[in-house]
Amino acid sequence: MMIYKIPLIGKSGLILLLALLMSCSSNSENESEKEETMIEEPKDDNSNPTPNQICDDVSDFPNLGPSASQSQSCNDVSNPNNQGTLDCRTDNSVGGFENLANDWGSYKITGGEIRYDGTRTRVERFFKTISQANNKNTILTGTLKIVDLSDGNTCIIQSHAGGNILKGEESGSTNRSAQFLLYAKKSSNKIQLETHVTINPYTTDTGGGRDVKNFKTLNYNQEYTFVYETGYDANGTAFSKLIVGDTETYIEHNHTTERVYTRYGAYGTSDTGDVTAHIEFKEVNLCRE
Repeated sequence: MMIYKIPLIGKSGLILLLALLMSCSSNSENESEKEETMIEEPKDDNSNPTPNQICDDVSDFPNLGPSASQSQSCNDVSNPNNQGTLDCRTDNSVGGFENLANDWGSYKITGGEIRYDGTRTRVERFFKTISQANNKNTILTGTLKIVDLSDGNTCIIQSHAGGNILKGEESGSTNRSAQFLLYAKKSSNKIQLETHVTINPYTTDTGGGRDVKNFKTLNYNQEYTFVYETGYDANGTAFSKLIVGDTETYIEHNHTTERVYTRYGAYGTSDTGDVTAHIEFKEVNLCRE
């Protein structure tokens, strides 16, 4: 009787084949589990809007800000690259707004001891207010670039809360100041962004105070996308949400007013020393939800 032996190579091949089959089977199960996880994972209905978000209700947002000095024309144009109505209070010889190439809008201000209707120098664009209601907000999106800063802080985005304070700190009083501000200041050869959040509301009868936090470090002349959302959450409580580049913060304000509006541009410089600031924006949109 003849006995046939399986060659050693054949046995190795068989072992290798079995190992491959087991590996493929295992990988298939893992991929299937991953796929199921991806399918079953709930979609985030509150995903961040993109800087190019398009909303239907954008036609009548621009509105002149309060106490804007009509004598400061600031070289505005009839069809600026940025939405909003310009409030310009600065020295026309150094400051103002102008359209630049590639849809950039340029905001330049110069500081000093002069005050315009009681405020510091500014070139900002305003939007109409929204009234307090559940799940009602505005979303400002775009791209910003900081070209120059003075020795002092310059505000580039803010929201101003108006009317009576309905709940929270100083409830029943009339609010008279911003609830949120994004400031930029010099930091060696970089730019330090700070968030200023009002925690002790400024009212018609009392002073106030703000919580200041470092937010993000930027480079000069570099483009950064931004999203600033403000309004009222599901409980009708005032909130702000800010995203610049890949950095995000969410604030539930400790006081809620009857209305709020958003503005952006350049506000405030040092009164002495280096007193100029230059901020640029493009692809700016304001949406309401």
